[in-house]
Amino acid sequence: MVTTTRVRRTWPERVLAALLALFWGFFWFGLIDLLVVVEQDELFHDDYLMESGWGLLYLVLVTVPLVVLVARPWQAVALQQVAVCAVAVLLGAAWGTAWPQLLNGLGLVATVALLAWRGGSGPWRVRWSQAPSRAGLVLAALALVAAVVYGWPLARGGPTADITNGVSHLPMQASLGLAVAGVAGLAALTRSRLPACTAAFSALWLGVESIAYPDLRGSMGTIGGGCAVVWALLVVVINAFAPIRGGDKRGAERIRSSSH
Repeated sequence: MVTTTRVRRTWPERVLAALLALFWGFFWFGLIDLLVVVEQDELFHDDYLMESGWGLLYLVLVTVPLVVLVARPWQAVALQQVAVCAVAVLLGAAWGTAWPQLLNGLGLVATVALLAWRGGSGPWRVRWSQAPSRAGLVLAALALVAAVVYGWPLARGGPTADITNGVSHLPMQASLGLAVAGVAGLAALTRSRLPACTAAFSALWLGVESIAYPDLRGSMGTIGGGCAVVWALLVVVINAFAPIRGGDKRGAERIRSSSH
């Protein structure tokens, strides 16, 4: 009975998270762009990495935590992951002076604000782990350095024909690297498997694709792609036996107490 009542009391938050997940994951071309290389769409062959990068950012790093919030509205670390991605997109916009991308970042900020308001808590209320993963923090720091090196020519790459919803893929690809590093840092600080798995999956996908297409724009090359694959596997190994954190327990307790 308590569980049923809890679901009833949180249905507005669940519906809102579902609608936002549908928007960013589908209507903002997260799923569609990620499938471009899977479908081998030759129309976008030269921009396979760019298309995949958009999909990884908006489907894997943004939409997946939104889907988690549909099932568990009190999972504060999921909301904070979206906040990290919002910061990464805003930084990429400033980095590449890509003002249309700034609107994307503000849209993600609005997403976080709406869910925080409806849920009664914000991403800043995540309970940090008392023992952050030192190895995870080192990997996040390495990823940040790699993201800056990888993103520099992309953010400053100038005009491109690869545009989605009026936004260039080049500075957005730079934001992807920053987002992966930031989400990996979140995983290390919270010892949560959600950010760890999504960051590792994104790096693994981009690494494998870089190995397969070393000469395409946005590719890290064979060596860089191999390093990304190794990094992703290390993130998975480090977090495989980490204590499972169900998110903000205080948020769950507030919902449980309100159901009585």
